Amino acid sequence: MRRLWLQLSLVILLVLSVTCGMAAEVQVEQQGRRFLVSSQTVVLAEPAVAWRVLSDYDHLADFVPAMRSSRVISKPGQPLVIEQSGEAGVLLFRFAIDVVLDIDERPPHRLGFSARSGNMRQMRGEWRIEPEGAGIRLHYMAELEPAFWVPPLLGAALLRRDIASQIGGVVGEMERRQARINPQPITQPAK
Repeated sequence: MRRLWLQLSLVILLVLSVTCGMAAEVQVEQQGRRFLVSSQTVVLAEPAVAWRVLSDYDHLADFVPAMRSSRVISKPGQPLVIEQSGEAGVLLFRFAIDVVLDIDERPPHRLGFSARSGNMRQMRGEWRIEPEGAGIRLHYMAELEPAFWVPPLLGAALLRRDIASQIGGVVGEMERRQARINPQPITQPAK
């Protein structure tokens, strides 16, 4: 009986930690081992500021939660390639993520990425920046397939929580940099 209560408590704690504190609304659809992810959020920052944050590859780990490192590994003049490492999951379910990404920049509105190597069987997607009102609408779309085991019943929820946290870090940095440039807050017009 004691073991059952311990397991039940662990499941409740896990569910609470997965669902609390989401910084951005993220949709995750699981198709077998693949996850289709999409998110969009309004950010009170200018498009140029948003672009500089997304393309600040060597400093992403400074403001993206759970990212341990990010750096450009391609030589100047070659197609852009970055190497990133971090972790995902919660409690007992922690996964190291190490990936080398090909980057397709289309400034100032689209940044595409595709895994060339690492422990993701597939990882491709894009960030898009669209002007909206006094700020932008930030879109994130990705197709992810880890090469490691993910708990079948919790995978989508864990991924949703982690990506929401990462997008929250990106949005926070965009707004901080915007505030440094223009201390007067950007406000959305009343509807």
